[in-house]
Amino acid sequence: MYHSKMGRQLAVGVHARAAALAALLGAVCFAGTARAQSEDGLDSNLDDSLAADKQAKDEQAQGDKTTGEKDKLPETPPEALPEAADDNSPLEKDGKAHKFIGLRLRNVIVPKFMINLFADGGASVNVFMIGPEFTSRKNGLEIDLAVSYADYSMDPFLFKGKNDNQFAWEMVSSDMKLVYFTSDLLFDVPIDEKGRFSFLVGAGVGIGVVFGNLYRAQAYPGGTASSPSPDDVSAWNKCSGAGSPYCDASNNHYGDYDEPSWINGGSKPSVFPWISFPQVSFRYKPIKQLQTRLDAGFSITGFFMGLSAGYGL
Repeated sequence: MYHSKMGRQLAVGVHARAAALAALLGAVCFAGTARAQSEDGLDSNLDDSLAADKQAKDEQAQGDKTTGEKDKLPETPPEALPEAADDNSPLEKDGKAHKFIGLRLRNVIVPKFMINLFADGGASVNVFMIGPEFTSRKNGLEIDLAVSYADYSMDPFLFKGKNDNQFAWEMVSSDMKLVYFTSDLLFDVPIDEKGRFSFLVGAGVGIGVVFGNLYRAQAYPGGTASSPSPDDVSAWNKCSGAGSPYCDASNNHYGDYDEPSWINGGSKPSVFPWISFPQVSFRYKPIKQLQTRLDAGFSITGFFMGLSAGYGL
């Protein structure tokens, strides 16, 4: 009876201990599992966060790269690039006035044969002209305005009217100077497409104001020659007064006689016209700011040739 009771108590105790152990083991296992699940979840969440952060950085980097590629213009092959504008190009635009200021130099040749069309004797004379020039060009039309100083100084030569007799020779010399105010109207004929070379064709008009003296005196042949050549002025002498067929009283042109101007009743001009036609020029313009010109033509005083250069305004 005692043993039976003891046995039941022992069995109950064993069962109780077994139940407590089972509960303890369950709690341990549950705690371990929960801890494991918690650590696994934390690791998983950390990995997910790192992965998301990496993905965001990758997407941002990809976006920056894409944006950079969009902002970057595609490269154009060198042959397709347009030519840069040249500020020094000599080509002139239509509808725009191009102005230059510069210097003109001309040599007017008064040939003896032209003088002999109206008189006997005379000599070929070179007249040098120099002065400032203003040029305006628009739509192939060029206008040149110039003020030129011209030296009409001449060494003595023999001269007489076409219908005068052989005793009417006079010795003539000059230190006259003229100031010309002229205008040339020229039409441009381009030679090349870049505007560097062109021909100009046109005419010029103007007026010259005369200064200085014109000397003239009756002359007679020197030495023993009865009729020396009028081309050899050294064989002639100025008359000092009347007294021979060569030195008569038809006028008072003796010694260093100075011919009065038109204003004072003499034959020396006070003004003299300038008319040139035709006039041709060759123009060279190496750059926008510089033009040069070679001129040639025919005027009422003879043939002329010249050079000019102008700087663009």
